[in-house]
Order: sequence, then C-alpha cells, then structure tokens
Amino acid sequence: MREYKNQYELYRGLIPAMNVKLKLLRQNDYKNITREDIWNYLKDYKWKSSIDLTLADMVQDIIHVDNLEIVRFVQNKGNINEGSV
Repeated sequence: MREYKNQYELYRGLIPAMNVKLKLLRQNDYKNITREDIWNYLKDYKWKSSIDLTLADMVQDIIHVDNLEIVRFVQNKGNINEGSV
C-alpha cells in the first residue's frame, strides 16, 4: 500500500476520483463547483475526525458525497452565488 508523504501528494493521488465527481456534478447542472471545493469539503467535514482512512475509503467518499452538501459548503464559503449553481 502506498503511503503519501504530505497532503498535497494525497490530493494529487485523488485527482482522478475528483474528476469523476466533477463530471457527475456537471451532468446535474452544478457547473461552478471545482475540484478544490470537493477536496475542501471532504477534508474539512468528512475526513477531519476520521482515523485510518484508506485510499479506497476516500475515493468512495468522493464519488458518493451528496452533491447538495458540496453546494451548501461552497455557498457558505461565499465561493458562488445561489443563483449560479
């Protein structure tokens, strides 16, 4: 099993899964969400208190996270306006 030296390396390793989620979001007309939004939501809320997460767990979380949770996170951060989602 691969070990990541830092958070940036882990982020880079998860880009393919985040790209899949972005495609799913775009298909549902959430066009202003970015890969960084997905990462930040999961990092700040889903994974913050998690212990012993595997890469498979993280990929599953990325793909299955509720789209509206990400949208609300982004709106609360002020990254997009409600009318542009």
